[in-house]
Amino acid sequence: MTTQDLIHEIQAKNPQISQTQIIDQLEAERARTGGLLGDETLLRLIAAKLGVQVQQNSFQNTGVLSTSRLFAGLYDVTVAGRLVAVFPVKTFQGQEKSGKFGRLMIGDNDGLLRVMLWNERADIIEQGELKAGQEVRLLHGYTREDRYGKVELHLGAKSLIEIQPKTETNDYPPLEKFTEKINTLNASVGNVTLSGIVKAVYGKSGFTRGDGDGVVMRLALRDDSGEATVVVWNEKVAELEKILRDSPRLLLVNARVKGAKNGAFEVHVDSNTAIQSL
Repeated sequence: MTTQDLIHEIQAKNPQISQTQIIDQLEAERARTGGLLGDETLLRLIAAKLGVQVQQNSFQNTGVLSTSRLFAGLYDVTVAGRLVAVFPVKTFQGQEKSGKFGRLMIGDNDGLLRVMLWNERADIIEQGELKAGQEVRLLHGYTREDRYGKVELHLGAKSLIEIQPKTETNDYPPLEKFTEKINTLNASVGNVTLSGIVKAVYGKSGFTRGDGDGVVMRLALRDDSGEATVVVWNEKVAELEKILRDSPRLLLVNARVKGAKNGAFEVHVDSNTAIQSL
């Protein structure tokens, strides 16, 4: 379909909007995406926002999108950046299908992006090929909103992952660029990424509560601005102990800051947090 065909189809199914209004929206979307998406793709996105169903084709992009230019509903997306975190692969079992998935966090000069790898695409995590700090390019993905309304990239059977791509010339920030200083934290911050040196391990203990048994460990993490108490939960305890055998320098991605009983704060590490050595 040509762009004019799409405009006519949008108007036919939504007579309240004029051609001038559609073109104005098209120009606004061009500016928003920096010219990396074609007019046909943008018109399909405009139709979706208006609740209009048009004849479907694959969405295409003409270059590498930065994290700040992504929005839900894109197909055949290419994104590149520095790999900030690699999460362990998990399996799922449903009534109709089962499979596995892995998660990554990548960053560029505009921010961080969560990436979901489905089924065979998650093999690259299990094989240990992906490590924090690498530059990666992710091709033929699609974007969705997560349950909190944030955009994330999904990689399926047709997607590709390139590690240290030779054709990529962008100078992505180092891992430290994506971290926050301990002295800037407080109980209302929410989720954070921190790096530092483990100064003390206070031991671990088991507990029992309504949803079962568990284990918890506390430690002190220090950077050049201050020190924080880190609380590590359940399966992350064993993961941390393994990492500490090699290095006391840690990167915590997507940890959660919570208020402590003494009025201070603690940094909590759970299944949603990636722990990596530096």
